[in-house]
Amino acid sequence: MSSLNLTLLSLSAAALLSACSTMSDKTQQLSLGMSKEQVIKVLGKEFQTVGARDSSIHGKVEVVRYKDDDDGELLVYFREGRLVQWGDTTELANIPE
Repeated sequence: MSSLNLTLLSLSAAALLSACSTMSDKTQQLSLGMSKEQVIKVLGKEFQTVGARDSSIHGKVEVVRYKDDDDGELLVYFREGRLVQWGDTTELANIPE
């Protein structure tokens, strides 16, 4: 096998494996304070906005849900367009205020 073919095969395999990463793998790349655009770049565009509000105390808050066959449901919370919290519903219920 030529060097070029081996390189192309390696790149194709790497691209395929990165496309198959689980939601748990992807959440390891998140950090508080990321913009919504940065989060979408990491987690993908397949989400549903499940809640939003604008309050005088907390400002604009948005909750989006990602669904994954392997990892279940992931809720992602933004305040003023910045990531402030994420996790599944069980984990989020146990986070102190």
